[in-house]
Amino acid sequence: MDIGSMNVLGLGSGMDLQGLVDKLINVDKKPVLMKQMQKIQYESYYQAFDSLESKMSKLSNSINSTLSDLTMQKATVSDDSLAEATVTGAPKAGSYNITVNSLAKGEKWLSTTSESSTTNNISSGSNGTFKYKIGSKEYSIDIDNNVYTSTPTTLEEFVNAINENGSGLEASTIYDGSGYVVVLKTPVGTNNNLTIEQNDTTLTFGDNGSPNEASSDATLTIDGVSVTSHSNTLENNISGLKIELKKTGSFSVYVNTDYDALLKDMQDIVDEYNDMMDYVAKNSGYDQEKNIADAFFCNSTIQSVRSKLDNIFMAKYGDSNSSVSYLSDLGIDIDKTGKMSFDSSKFLQALQSDFDSVKKMLSETKTGADDGFLSVFHDTLYNLTSTNGDIELEKNYLNNRTDSIQQQIEIMNKQLEQERAMLTMTFARMDEYIGGLKSQSDYMTQVFNSMSGNKK
Repeated sequence: MDIGSMNVLGLGSGMDLQGLVDKLINVDKKPVLMKQMQKIQYESYYQAFDSLESKMSKLSNSINSTLSDLTMQKATVSDDSLAEATVTGAPKAGSYNITVNSLAKGEKWLSTTSESSTTNNISSGSNGTFKYKIGSKEYSIDIDNNVYTSTPTTLEEFVNAINENGSGLEASTIYDGSGYVVVLKTPVGTNNNLTIEQNDTTLTFGDNGSPNEASSDATLTIDGVSVTSHSNTLENNISGLKIELKKTGSFSVYVNTDYDALLKDMQDIVDEYNDMMDYVAKNSGYDQEKNIADAFFCNSTIQSVRSKLDNIFMAKYGDSNSSVSYLSDLGIDIDKTGKMSFDSSKFLQALQSDFDSVKKMLSETKTGADDGFLSVFHDTLYNLTSTNGDIELEKNYLNNRTDSIQQQIEIMNKQLEQERAMLTMTFARMDEYIGGLKSQSDYMTQVFNSMSGNKK
């Protein structure tokens, strides 16, 4: 029988056969709905572990930054109006006493004549060159009397060309009441003196071939050692330090570990760890009414993670004779819920009292071994979130379970489609049969009615 010829079930019998098929399918569809709910639950579990992994990675990065900051230093100047100090390497901790007797300065050359206007032509011929040296390096500027070319011809163009020549020589004009005087300034230091080798302009400079103001080098003492510098920037005099000299006078440069950075680093670690533990607690519940467990409820992976972290927090670090050995010595405590508290004043006191011992405890208990608290903490988090770590393995398990459930859902849906087709065919046949019987009954009724009418 071609069931496609019957568009709607029940036309023959007058019964709601389509509704009956739908009800039967819905009853058998309950296992599929349960599987779908199970899939959603596993997907939510996966997201929970993925978010936990992200928090662990963030915490691991903060720990790594703190380990780096343990080796970083900060330089401060007793009088910042005299100088500015910057750490550029690994200077030795301590203080440096500096007295600046004179600052480095450059030469100043003035034009011996003035020009009535900055647009005056200063070329001495049809074309030429202004060639000069700064120290031992030579530079040149083409001079051309042709006003239609881009080569400097006017006073203003000449000044601009010098400033754009990359030599460090600075040119400017000053109006003296009757005309414009050109001022040339060299970079500071006696190694940057100006030598004019060729001058095809109408200008002459200096005082009989010498600068109007001579250059000089910076002279100073560092811890009693006399120092001469061509520059006011000291970069090689104290290893790992860059010092910008501003004025003459005496000041001290102090080099020590950046305690402020370490205090912030440790507070960040505590805050991020507590945020992670709050997230674990939030996802460790169980709803008895709905009989639904959160992702971390009685989860063996979470229990293993907490056990590993507890072992780290309870361990002893540092040398046997160290002034700090436990986290509590640094102002860090763990309560019964696993959350941290941090006493920043106690941590700062430990840093200032015995920095080397604190550094060993946090990074390197034994020489060459990354076995301090933060090193172990970082490595543990890294291992937990690595490819074969506990968190990644749990995510893989949940992902595989989700894929397996999806496959089961697809198989069950196919079986439901087959069941619907079979029920539809069965009821279609029954509908057709009942419809046939009903047609016969109607026909016989008409015959009997006709016979009764003839008798009358």
